[in-house]
Amino acid sequence: MTMKNGQCHSCGSYQIRSNKNRKFPALNTMTLGLGNSSARYASLDTYVCVNCGYVESYVASADDLNYIQENWAKVEAPCENGTRSPKKVESLPSRAHEEFKRRAMHG
Repeated sequence: MTMKNGQCHSCGSYQIRSNKNRKFPALNTMTLGLGNSSARYASLDTYVCVNCGYVESYVASADDLNYIQENWAKVEAPCENGTRSPKKVESLPSRAHEEFKRRAMHG
C-alpha cells in the first residue's frame, strides 16, 4: 500500500497531501549522480500525512528511474528459509514501471 491512494499506511488517516501540483518542481529533488560537468537531479512527488507526519517520496520521471536502475548499486534482498530466490525476485515486474505504464494509459 502506498499513500498515493490517499490513505496513510502508518496511522490509517485519509489526511494526505501531495506536492504534485507544485509550481517549482526543482525545489523537491534528489541528486542522482555527478556527470562530467554537473550533477543530475530527479524531481520527487512527495506525499505527507498531516495527521502523523509520515512521508513517502517517489521519483517522478521514468527516465530518472531508468538512470537509477542502470547506474546505482542494487540492494540484494536476503533469502529467508529458502522461500525466495534472487531469480524469482528478478522476474517480478517493477512496481515503479507498472505505475508509470498506468499513468501513461490513464493520463
